[in-house]
Amino acid sequence: MSNYQLSIINYQFLNSFWKFSRPHTVIGTTLSVFALYFIAIAINKVSPTGTNLIPLVLAWIACLCGNVYIVGLNQLEDIAIDKINKPMLPIAAGEFSERQAQWIVGMTGSLAIILAVISGQWLLLTIGVSLAIGTAYSLPPIRLKRFPFWAALCIFTVRGVIVNLGLFLHFRQTLTQEIFVPPAIWALTLFILVFTIAIAIFKDVPDLEGDKQYNITTFTLLLGKPTIL
Repeated sequence: MSNYQLSIINYQFLNSFWKFSRPHTVIGTTLSVFALYFIAIAINKVSPTGTNLIPLVLAWIACLCGNVYIVGLNQLEDIAIDKINKPMLPIAAGEFSERQAQWIVGMTGSLAIILAVISGQWLLLTIGVSLAIGTAYSLPPIRLKRFPFWAALCIFTVRGVIVNLGLFLHFRQTLTQEIFVPPAIWALTLFILVFTIAIAIFKDVPDLEGDKQYNITTFTLLLGKPTIL
């Protein structure tokens, strides 16, 4: 096999992996991690150095791995639904086999936990609770995504509360050994919580047909697209 052919294969894999990771969630996770780090830096009046950048990098990689685990598990459990709602996703499109996706989900989930254990209790708590909720959201027999209230609660709890409070406490303890959430972070959490509630409800609007066919009850199905919009 020529170098050119290998390059094509590598590009195809990376392109499929990028789609598998759900880029909008990767961007959101990245912005959350970096924003909370620099907020902690500003509040504690600490200058970024090579030493205190290490917790940022470890937390970022751990959160990205956790992100891939959660969205990947959801795709593994929703292959038939995605063939209707999101046929461009790698498993539904046949770009990844189920076995390949299982390996990716298993490795990213394990790496997220390992990095969190190395980094400290607050990151471990943040990652552990997020993965547990993400698993309960997608995986039978619990599969909370079947129920509109619980599905929405999973999303805005992780994105709105756990990520903001958990990551801030992780960075603050790493930088100053203090454990305290100032009013600014509570205000930020409340602000983001409003948007995550809207996202949790709105995200199912494009998925009406597949959800209806496979008995996934959403607010869109219960109330109709016009009401949700």
